[in-house]
Amino acid sequence: MSTFHKTQKPFFIYGFLLSFLFFFNDSMYGQTVSVGSLQDEQLQLEFLLQDSLAISPVNRPSSHLLYRNTFGHQSLSGKWWNRPIGTRHYALSDRIDLGIHPVSLQNTFNTRLPYGENNAAAWYGRGYNTEFKGGFYLLSKYVTLNIHPHIVYQQNQDFLQPAFLPADDQGGIRYVAQGIWPFIDAPFRFGPREYSTFDWGNSSLRLHYRKFETGFSNEPLSWGSMARYPLLMSNNAPGVQHFFLGNTEALNLPYVGSFHFKWVVGFPRESGYWDVEGAGNRRLMNAINIKYQPEISKNITIGLIRLIHSYQDDGIQFNDIAGIINPFENSNQTNLAGLDERNQIASLYFHVLLPNANAEIFAEYLREDFSFDNRDFINEPHHNSGYAFGFQKISYVPYIDFVKTHFEFTNLTTPQLNQVRPQTYIYSHFLVRQGHTNRGQLLGAAVGPGSNSQYVGMDGYHNNFKIGMFVQRLVKNDNFHLQFGSASLSPSEFGDFFRHRVDLNVGINFLYGPGPFYINSKLVWTKAYNYGRFDLNELEEVTIRNFERNDRTNVHFQVGITYEL
Repeated sequence: MSTFHKTQKPFFIYGFLLSFLFFFNDSMYGQTVSVGSLQDEQLQLEFLLQDSLAISPVNRPSSHLLYRNTFGHQSLSGKWWNRPIGTRHYALSDRIDLGIHPVSLQNTFNTRLPYGENNAAAWYGRGYNTEFKGGFYLLSKYVTLNIHPHIVYQQNQDFLQPAFLPADDQGGIRYVAQGIWPFIDAPFRFGPREYSTFDWGNSSLRLHYRKFETGFSNEPLSWGSMARYPLLMSNNAPGVQHFFLGNTEALNLPYVGSFHFKWVVGFPRESGYWDVEGAGNRRLMNAINIKYQPEISKNITIGLIRLIHSYQDDGIQFNDIAGIINPFENSNQTNLAGLDERNQIASLYFHVLLPNANAEIFAEYLREDFSFDNRDFINEPHHNSGYAFGFQKISYVPYIDFVKTHFEFTNLTTPQLNQVRPQTYIYSHFLVRQGHTNRGQLLGAAVGPGSNSQYVGMDGYHNNFKIGMFVQRLVKNDNFHLQFGSASLSPSEFGDFFRHRVDLNVGINFLYGPGPFYINSKLVWTKAYNYGRFDLNELEEVTIRNFERNDRTNVHFQVGITYEL
């Protein structure tokens, strides 16, 4: 009960201070479009269909004003992607409106292994998982209150545990990250039994005036140019409760270009299975996302994200907040051993909309931790680094309306500088031990630390239907394999080059949306090559021809319905 009250406290305090502002007048434009929702998917499609940078893909959740401006003038065309998915509104007074969110119910089943990503507060373990989203919001000219919780039941059945997991004092396993413990709070399983989750989901309280807004939010964020795997902030984890400040419309400088920014200060939480050094420490997450579109070519977007995690058990100082905007801050003298007291992660992203081609290309480069000094940055900018790139394109083909092609390459396998200099896994840290996580899930790319992914998908759209398929090769924590399967540990000149931990994912998805019902489903078959790493670097009389294939398969099935009340 005490945890519940602590969770609600920021909402009540902020709500009390701002509630009187509901009585100014009845102009409304503070609501947002949840990351990963059907409305969010519609916006991303319209971005390509219209060749319009008025719809920004790099700083989400998007404004509901943008959604209304995009779809509000369109008549019901019978095609689900350009039909506004509305909410029921009630005028409580001449100053305040009440809106009811669409209700969403989703069911997910995994046959043998956990599988799922970009699902916010949910974690799809083995067995059944059921989640519910719904709620309401109050709108006025200067204040928007949004209550939109995410409630999840997870059956969390037992599955074959992988090797390289430490034991607790009683000889049982710890529910920690395989091979990365104790430098990240990312359990491979959330306990030994079923459990339920209540999360505030996409709830927020926003104060907005002209081009600016501030407030308190629990919304998952999606920052940067990557469509499927944003490197630094994504909806792969529950949203961090945070205060924010940003602009809702572009700040234009003549002859220079336009700027958007969002600054958040939040408090990530631990999972219930984190019991090593740093457990219970209060973390502060300070992050800023700045995007720029040059005047000479507004089809180009360049952006910078900077984020710092730190412990704040002794209270928050002014420099803990303002230091995020100091571009000249370097490391202290312990950085070469990776022992900074704060964990910095920064990324530079790039996005290009190709006019008249209904296409976009994008890339992002991420760097973990500070540089020792400017000279160190110039010499080894790739220290503790990762990168991603990809494209999306709309193609018009016979018999259907169009096809969207999506390719994305993600690499979080850090370079082999460890021969001359220590490196950490991306999203982990030696001193801020919980890493870049919230409640046990990664805030960044779902592929995970040390991993790399190659993803290609095609979706066909026609009238009220969408049907598509994708293929993905996911190499899971290859840094771990390169360390423990090294040729230096082998009696021969070859290391363990044939037991990489790789998932092959093949999936199909379907949506039928005649309105007011929208039915979605997904089926994914996974071949988990060398699951568990049980025989890694056991090479005595073992070759690529006769090694034991410890492979597993999993089937992931999902079906859900969204209903406009």
